[in-house]
Amino acid sequence: MIVGLGHVDLVCCDLGRSLAFYRAVFGPLGLEEPVLFDGERGESIHYLRFPAAGSGSLGLRQALEEQPFELYAPGLHHLALAVETRADVDLAHTGAVAAGAEVLHAPRVFPQYHPDYYATFFLDPNGFRIEVASARDARL
Repeated sequence: MIVGLGHVDLVCCDLGRSLAFYRAVFGPLGLEEPVLFDGERGESIHYLRFPAAGSGSLGLRQALEEQPFELYAPGLHHLALAVETRADVDLAHTGAVAAGAEVLHAPRVFPQYHPDYYATFFLDPNGFRIEVASARDARL
């Protein structure tokens, strides 16, 4: 039986900028400082762990070459993170704005997903689309 998502790894154009961004946006929500592991190319993978035990982590690693992220190319479409409350969604949005993110959707209800689905969407420094939704409304 599947019990959850273990981790997601993102390959970053500028690892330092991405680490700073994720710390600024999600550090206030409990995202822990990275734990380093060696990747298959010998690169460091920075795993930022979620605060609840067993809730997974986000891995960041440096790209070999710079290329733009394409939303509808094969691969990642977006990363959706669940937070406890609507206030946490608002806090993530505030952090993203302060970190210079392009905001796609300010926090609001998305009734097409669920009558109370409260979320915000923004781009990280690599162009990855990030969604943050309150946990009670986040399951599709």
